[in-house]
Amino acid sequence: MGKARRSWFPLAALGFALLVMVAVELLPAEGNFGFVAGRGYELSQSLSGLGTGEVSGTGLPDNQLSGVAIATAVDVVPSARLGWLAGLACVVLAVAGWYWLSLRRAGTPPRPVRFVLGTLGALAAVPLLDLVGALELRLPGDVRGPLLAALGLLVLAAYERSWFLVAVDAVFLLVAVVFPAPAAGALVAAGLLFAAAFAVLLRGPVTAADAA
Repeated sequence: MGKARRSWFPLAALGFALLVMVAVELLPAEGNFGFVAGRGYELSQSLSGLGTGEVSGTGLPDNQLSGVAIATAVDVVPSARLGWLAGLACVVLAVAGWYWLSLRRAGTPPRPVRFVLGTLGALAAVPLLDLVGALELRLPGDVRGPLLAALGLLVLAAYERSWFLVAVDAVFLLVAVVFPAPAAGALVAAGLLFAAAFAVLLRGPVTAADAA
């Protein structure tokens, strides 16, 4: 395993986020207001009132035509049934706060400006990478979400220099994508993440290497 045991929190945070996403999916439709925005880029709604532009031969302003073109391109890609974008954004914020506290307790607090910029960059990368996966790779939403989560786990594994996290990442991606039902895959993946978090916590007494 890696040198630090603090990686249990990102694993548990992602597992908890998956449980919340599944719970919201299983709620009646009228109770899912909070995660509507996290289910992909639904751009096919009316774009009127977003500005003025030159009217083309179709009778629509040019800005509306470009919006309709993007909407048409995205609509052919299935959106996510689970709220991956909102869930991953919450995980990024929780993990950033956790590492801030952990580094301060270890006596090596990060530089505030650099840390805040890194956190904002990670937050911005979530929707941007999701959009690239939709427009360029034509990946369904419930495939893009696990891929983004797996990428985050891979970054965590590199930061903690942990082959254990690399193995967990590979199994997580396999479980989350292979299951035909997104909710079932998310539940199994959450169980895997919680088991990995407990394994990190229970792997032995804290040593000097764990605080490095």
